[in-house]
Amino acid sequence: MKRHRVKKIVYGLLAILWLVVAIEGFFIIQSENLRGGNQQSGSAGDRKLKVINFGYQRGDEADLVRINGQFASDAKKLGYRIRWTNFQDGPTMLSALTSHHIRFARTGNTPPVVSQAGGSDIVYVAATVSKYRASMILVPKDSTISNLSDLRGKRIAYGFGTASTYLLLKALQSADLTLSDVNAVNLNQSAAGTAFKTGRVDAWVTWDPFSAAAQVEDDAQVLANAKGLSGDHNFFTSTRSWANKHKDLLRLLNRDAQTTMTWANNNHALLIRQFTKDLGLSQRVARLQVGRRTYGMANLTDPAIVNEQQDIADLLYQNKMIDRRVRVKNAFIDLGSD
Repeated sequence: MKRHRVKKIVYGLLAILWLVVAIEGFFIIQSENLRGGNQQSGSAGDRKLKVINFGYQRGDEADLVRINGQFASDAKKLGYRIRWTNFQDGPTMLSALTSHHIRFARTGNTPPVVSQAGGSDIVYVAATVSKYRASMILVPKDSTISNLSDLRGKRIAYGFGTASTYLLLKALQSADLTLSDVNAVNLNQSAAGTAFKTGRVDAWVTWDPFSAAAQVEDDAQVLANAKGLSGDHNFFTSTRSWANKHKDLLRLLNRDAQTTMTWANNNHALLIRQFTKDLGLSQRVARLQVGRRTYGMANLTDPAIVNEQQDIADLLYQNKMIDRRVRVKNAFIDLGSD
């Protein structure tokens, strides 16, 4: 009985946390609108277009689509105006998506699984190639940790529900460790960066540009990247009811995103300048971030991608990070012609 009562309290706290995240996502959008960051001004013709809010994170593939501009231009021809909203992480973005404040969200591999486990009817509408070199476990420059098995008993910063969750679990699994063997500390990226810099954690599971900044500015050392641990794909997501009514826009997104990735691979110097400006990064950090990426879109129905998303769902369930089993295949939308 006591165990059941504790379980109810935990689920209640998770529900409150999800509500707080949803409210945070709403105010992020309102803040963007008040600052004019969504570029709402335009001609009378533009104002008649159907506005589509698109969530992204600085430096991600959706940000590249924003910078390139081709998708926004082509979307106008279909009667849509794309409005961009910046988020710090995937979970916050997906709360905005499922509460209908945005219509597209670009996240890492784990947030869609957590969202689906929470009962949302989100769908995957596009996938990117692996970014395994941009996601990693960092340790301080003077750390005695030299391999993954040394993480036993150590304090490790990660963000629950972000791609760092799966990377952490797979890294521990590869070293025959479990969550009970370490002290995993759930922090957002800003707080994790501070904790890492001040020595309050022994390791940090993170991604670019945070990892690149820590390497350049704090001489952080890479204990492991995602190679061999996670395919580390990113996804463009939407809600099923909305996506089924806008497949023309989804197909356009997939087409223009592929064109954008080719453009990005051929314009590293431009991206470095843009990221230096938009993210406030030094050129050294931006150069490291861009230089280790090969941008591209992947086949959304690739069995390897679907199977890994299922592995994420199974692993989270086994570690009691989600409270129900998820069948991810149901969330991969068919973009065939109408």
